[in-house]
Amino acid sequence: MEENKPILDFLQPLGLETYVGDFKTRGFTEDSDFQGLTLDDLDSMNITDEEHRGRIIAAATVHEVSDEHRVMQFLREHGLDYYFSNFLASDYTDLEAIERMDPGPATFDDLEITLPSHKNRLTKAVNKLRKRQRVSFVETEAETAIAYGYWSRPAALEGAICDFLCVKATIKSPEPNGQSVEREFLVDSGSDVVTIKSEILEQLKLPKKGDPVQSKGVHATVKKQLHSGVMVIGSEEINVEVMEESFNSIGCRELRKFRHYVSPERHIWMKRTDSDTSSSTIRTEETPAAWEMQTPEGTETETEEDTGTENGHSTTESSDSDDHES
Repeated sequence: MEENKPILDFLQPLGLETYVGDFKTRGFTEDSDFQGLTLDDLDSMNITDEEHRGRIIAAATVHEVSDEHRVMQFLREHGLDYYFSNFLASDYTDLEAIERMDPGPATFDDLEITLPSHKNRLTKAVNKLRKRQRVSFVETEAETAIAYGYWSRPAALEGAICDFLCVKATIKSPEPNGQSVEREFLVDSGSDVVTIKSEILEQLKLPKKGDPVQSKGVHATVKKQLHSGVMVIGSEEINVEVMEESFNSIGCRELRKFRHYVSPERHIWMKRTDSDTSSSTIRTEETPAAWEMQTPEGTETETEEDTGTENGHSTTESSDSDDHES
């Protein structure tokens, strides 16, 4: 990959490629880096023009990691990033194309992979990807998957030593014709509110809900404002309480509105049914559910962590109390 390509791809549409050197110097060189950009980051790069700062933050708020970047991450994970340009030249430009790859002599020749160890790496990597991408189950009327989560490390928690359960979801304003934003959300079972970054909250203009409440964190208690929002997870739309935070997360209230199956490869979200009387709606590989896992044509997922964060919010019902834990 051209050294500065991710930075150029981000800045050129904004007409701000003059800042390529500043981004590179401060280490914002990967496609995923731009999702977590803050005003403090721009300060560190000495970007002071208010109009330019506004353009950059607005673009970062809606930025999505490219398919090419996911291919590069996949290759890096398996020590094969040297062949990245060969993959693109051979039209392996997304994970779905790699999943369909036949890792045999013709493919190795096409990708110019000659080392036996690298051929073995690619074969194992493709098999692992297929298993990760295609894990599915026999659906019944009561157990239909509505969304697929995955293990990953959100940009805001890159310093963490392990991965977290994440899911792609949409947060939107409850107002008619309100704006919406799709983002990656960390699954935080230690919180009972949805949290979103300040720039998203500002963009969506979510209405305030009551007076500020006491948010009890691991290290401190602070007053924070709750907001009303609507979250769309897969095909399900639910009303949520939203609080500003440095990362996007989904709390236990939202978790308990669904059934779940968690494995080392993915997190399957399903509708709750009238028969779900137990307080526990989460199953793991050690407690198999009533469906059989199989590998037909699968659905998209991403890679790799744990349900809960050190900075999570554990709150009480705002309608009953203004004392919230975080």
